[in-house]
Amino acid sequence: MEHFLRERGVEQFELFPSAEYPTPLTRLPLFPPVQRSTARELAAASDWIALESRWDGGGVFKAGPALTVYDEDTLFGLMNMRQQGMSGPADRLPIPAPPTVTMSGLAPGNQVRVHALYCLVSQLESVIQGYTPRKGWGGRAISKRRESMENLAAITLKFQKPKGADALHGKPIQLIFIEYIATAEDACYYVQFHPLVSQWLEEYRTFLDFDIRRQLSPLGKAMHRSLASQRSNQTFSIPLPEFFASIGAFGELRDRKREAIPQLQKLKDLQFLNAFAISGTGRKTPWILEVTFFSEDDDSGTGSVRL
Repeated sequence: MEHFLRERGVEQFELFPSAEYPTPLTRLPLFPPVQRSTARELAAASDWIALESRWDGGGVFKAGPALTVYDEDTLFGLMNMRQQGMSGPADRLPIPAPPTVTMSGLAPGNQVRVHALYCLVSQLESVIQGYTPRKGWGGRAISKRRESMENLAAITLKFQKPKGADALHGKPIQLIFIEYIATAEDACYYVQFHPLVSQWLEEYRTFLDFDIRRQLSPLGKAMHRSLASQRSNQTFSIPLPEFFASIGAFGELRDRKREAIPQLQKLKDLQFLNAFAISGTGRKTPWILEVTFFSEDDDSGTGSVRL
């Protein structure tokens, strides 16, 4: 690979991935905490689905397969496993920029930076789950994760105001590009992140705690991901309907509120939140979610919870 890249004028640089996740993706209903069947119904609604939230900067649209929080686990796992960075002409990368990219401000010859990795599907599954079974991962787990990787590679996004990338205004953006290195069940994949996603991982990122995430339900994971992007503030409040809309928590608001409370309590027990409250009646006065984030200086035994 090193010889191949050198011949193509692509330079390598070291990566030291931690728990980075692109902040522009934290506040969008791209990975709703719903069943796959529900997500498929939503994906079939139109060619381009609007991903609306108060932070969308003028509009974000998605085309492609149905996604859920399970697929976000896949994406976050891949981001944790990044191994190498490359800088070079967009059309000289191991996976050259496709036509939709070269027409989006990333023309052939333009220098871009991308992050990439090789991994077995079983290695990715172990990173996501936090352990490896004594007998290894079964075929069902491997096939589901492979399907998830392929769904992620098939997704296209359009941002009316992409953070830090005016040249990609309203242009199609893929999250990842993939190639099979083997066709066995536990295949080896080469994964290359889109230059914009790679840029976000370097410049516009939120840090997520995988240990916390593994202990949450799909709704809890979606809430944790969104709230993590607000941790630069000591406190944060938002109308509950807006919060659920921003993470794709569809359904009856009262039911979602009831499901959210134990997950918020778990985030407090795990010392991500110091306190939380949901004020209002949901009728004459709207429900408002208010949280105080935990810091090392906090006394974890304090902080009331009001429902």
